Amino acid sequence: EDPVLLAAYRDGRVAGYLGILPDAIFAGDAAHRVGWLTGWWVDPSTAVKGLGAILLYKAIGLYPDALGVSGGSRDARRVLDGSRKFVALPPLRGLETRPRLSALAQSPALRSRRFVLRLADLLSQAIVTCTRSAWQRRHPVFRGLGFEHVSTIDEESRRFIERRRHRDLTRKGRAELDWITTWPWVLSAPGKDSAARRYYFSSSCRRFAYLGVKVFAPGGRLVGFVLLGVRNERLSVLFTHYDPEDAPAVAAAIVHHALAVDARRLRLYDEQLIGPVARLRPPGWSTRSVSEGFYLSPAL
Repeated sequence: EDPVLLAAYRDGRVAGYLGILPDAIFAGDAAHRVGWLTGWWVDPSTAVKGLGAILLYKAIGLYPDALGVSGGSRDARRVLDGSRKFVALPPLRGLETRPRLSALAQSPALRSRRFVLRLADLLSQAIVTCTRSAWQRRHPVFRGLGFEHVSTIDEESRRFIERRRHRDLTRKGRAELDWITTWPWVLSAPGKDSAARRYYFSSSCRRFAYLGVKVFAPGGRLVGFVLLGVRNERLSVLFTHYDPEDAPAVAAAIVHHALAVDARRLRLYDEQLIGPVARLRPPGWSTRSVSEGFYLSPAL
């Protein structure tokens, strides 16, 4: 029953929209309704001045004192600050890894040589790929580590998550995680189709998948559950469940899957996994710190 999209029209055409993802966050045992602002777009050719702010205030009216924003463009942050209806939280610190030459090619000073760096990157990747499997076999943290991949949350995973999700802000369980994996917001497709051309956001890409991973320590004990998101060459760590002492095993599982899907970029924000992942660092990887800003309604 919660509104999920606000659309503005001018002369029968979409002039702008604002998406909302209904959710709940927990303080103690109390659940608080919240709507996360997602896609926020205004047609630059529209003559309606301040349409982005109009859509924002419509959302505030639907979700009074119950809105949150993750990330956002510079223009979006300017509107949020100007509204005085949100509190900016300290940014969430994370980690991003990528091949060293790929990271180097992003430097503005080397933009004119990017083609040469790209060729060097492809050659180095071929060499590095041959060495990574040997590196993984030799590294002690990978020895005896086991995995099981699931498309839906099975009973063992459900019990494991239920015992640990009380520490989470949003407490996603079987129903929520199955909903996420069953209804992906982007579809895998070899190219854009006619439906994709009707939207101003990405509805398909070459490779998109959610991957549920059960992590087993040597001896077969379940020590972690991770939900990964794969989009083209990027791997994101979406949800993690584990006990702190098992963080090294879970970090190793994430690195293993980043290598297995040939990810060119890995990003995660789990503060207990950042150190173990950074210390593993396979051959050819470069790491850097990243951050994500958040806004919440003052009541939240």
